[in-house]
Amino acid sequence: MIRVRTDGAAEWISQPELERMADQLDAAHRRLWDPGADAGKKGWLFWPAENHEELWRAVEETAGRIRAAADAVVVVGIGGSYLGARAALTMLRPSSEWSGPRDFGVVFAGHQLSEGYLERLLEDLEAREPALVMISKSGSTLEPGAAFHVLRRYLERRYGPGAKRRIYVVTDPERGALREYAREKGYGHLPVPPDIGGRYSVLTAVGMLPMALAGIDIRAVMEGARREWALCRNPGLWENPAYLYAACRHLLYLGGRPVEALVTYEPRLGDVARWWQQLFGESQGKGGRGLFPALLHYTTDLHSLGQLVQEGPRLLFETVLHLVERRDGTGVTIPGDVDEASRRLAGKRLADLQEAAIVAVMEAHREGGVPNLLIEAAGPEPEVFGELVFFFEVACAVGGYLLAVDPFDQPGVEAYKRKLKERLDRRG
Repeated sequence: MIRVRTDGAAEWISQPELERMADQLDAAHRRLWDPGADAGKKGWLFWPAENHEELWRAVEETAGRIRAAADAVVVVGIGGSYLGARAALTMLRPSSEWSGPRDFGVVFAGHQLSEGYLERLLEDLEAREPALVMISKSGSTLEPGAAFHVLRRYLERRYGPGAKRRIYVVTDPERGALREYAREKGYGHLPVPPDIGGRYSVLTAVGMLPMALAGIDIRAVMEGARREWALCRNPGLWENPAYLYAACRHLLYLGGRPVEALVTYEPRLGDVARWWQQLFGESQGKGGRGLFPALLHYTTDLHSLGQLVQEGPRLLFETVLHLVERRDGTGVTIPGDVDEASRRLAGKRLADLQEAAIVAVMEAHREGGVPNLLIEAAGPEPEVFGELVFFFEVACAVGGYLLAVDPFDQPGVEAYKRKLKERLDRRG
């Protein structure tokens, strides 16, 4: 279950101000849930309520084949083709750079152009029996395309004709360069729905195949998304946490706060925050409008940026994303047998200190002139991940409508791609 608490921003946005947004929110609600509005761009919206049993069986069977043949998989993608999957693995299977069960590793590539990163990855693969999954709707994006072909060639040299049984693609089911290449080579494949954009695609095979490879219950993830879908159908501001979040951040933006810092206290939420950053930045940053989505990882960043947040320019507000952990009596307890400072902590759990820090930091920053919102998520974790994904997607789309921008396109991204291709062509 997700709850949005707004009392930390009450000094900046009042209940009457929120209620005066009723007409705007009603218009955004009707546009969002109208199947004819923004046709071809909102397949993600009804996705959790639809029956995808055949696809989930195909995802699980593909994951099973990969794990039977390999002890590691490299997932190649960038932006929405990898951030959501990485967020799920980091949150639900927290470990190191390699995520997944002890006997199977999942690592990501193609999300940058670092030669050193790819060289070290190839060295690591020598000690493993790897497979390769390429995720791209078109296959024409430069960064993952470069990594994919380097890794494909590595597997072909190592395994010969058998390499094709270790290479899978997730792409458009009918067209595109990658789809044609996969047909020609005989690679296994799963579909990216044509009406779901990359940053909204984590609940499709784009995110579900890496999740299944890491041993995550993908049906539980979808159950959480389905619950949030039912909740987000409600047009009421106070009954729909996604609408409440969208309305609060919009009012803070209009009130002169152009930066939103998503604050996490758990390292395993760091990649959820990076997925959130892409979702909101790419969806809403258009036409000179949009909040700048920043990331802060507390309490670490309190010792580097805390001073700036507390007493610097009044440009930002904080949204704290907090997982309410289930307590089972276990945990890390602090001994108090060294000095007076440690005796003050004696018998307390680190989780207790973190809870106290969240309250104290929000209070200090609020008194220093920084509004803050709190998003609390509780429940079985795979379901919570599904809830969070759909919650943020709906809030992002509604927030785009409030800004009067199209939350489903990204024309500005194409500018750098065009310049880069021109430069490469000139050098060629």
